[in-house]
Amino acid sequence: NMSTVAFIAVILSALFHSSYNLLIKVSDEKTLYMWSIFSVAVIAGWVAGCLMVPGFLEIKPLVLLFAAFSAAFFTFYHLCAARAYAADEGHLSLSYPLTTLAPIFIPFWAYILLGDTFTIKVIAGILIATVGTYCIQLKFGQDWVRFRSFGFGSEAVRFALLASFLYSFGGISDKIGVNQSGFYIFTVWLMTMIFVYFTSVVLLNKRIRQRALHCYRHYPLRVLLGGILLFFSNISYRFGLEVTDVSYAAGVRQSATLFAVLMGVFLLKEPYGLFRFLAGLIIALGIVLIKIG
Repeated sequence: NMSTVAFIAVILSALFHSSYNLLIKVSDEKTLYMWSIFSVAVIAGWVAGCLMVPGFLEIKPLVLLFAAFSAAFFTFYHLCAARAYAADEGHLSLSYPLTTLAPIFIPFWAYILLGDTFTIKVIAGILIATVGTYCIQLKFGQDWVRFRSFGFGSEAVRFALLASFLYSFGGISDKIGVNQSGFYIFTVWLMTMIFVYFTSVVLLNKRIRQRALHCYRHYPLRVLLGGILLFFSNISYRFGLEVTDVSYAAGVRQSATLFAVLMGVFLLKEPYGLFRFLAGLIIALGIVLIKIG
């Protein structure tokens, strides 16, 4: 099962992750904001690595390969998440939980590709967390007793679910890469590769390219804060990933859903607050089962 240190590291990662996603949600240029905060995180990672991590500058081709592969999936994940947030119904308390459904898929990929095993409690925890995440995207009809789903007709739901599916493949490659080089070196290379991919997205889109420095100019402190949160989210998650199975780590990171719901309801004043909070508690129950499994 999962050690307490790994559990705390992943919970902190979830808090940082939902926090920088809140900043993405409220930014006026979501793709550019993500590109900007990745630049901050990459600089922080390289500076700290050169100063404090022995062997940081030793290049291992296999590590670069897995970093590039993971980064490709995570870049598409971030782009799909940004598209979900930008949609008309893309509330943080709706879209973010649906972008974190990767734990549904990851245990199966991990079982097939990595030989991971998991207990009945872990399976139950994943299923309960998934039910909670589904409930979180329901909305009330005119009669409060009846609920109606947004369904696949909603752009926010479609892109959020696609983000989760893409993330699950990156999650497996992530685990292999961490095992090859240690969590810090792999994390910095991963963030660097994502930044390179994001840079190509920025350069290839004329409208975005012309506004490339928009976020730096208009809210530099928010960019700096987002970059720091992104850096610590990635580092703390992969520290946990190094010492536990990917299925456990990805499942516990679902706690980010509860953080995001609370932020959406209390900070952004989004609708269906009580219902989404209860759905978040269901997710939390699933996380507890994963932890004790």
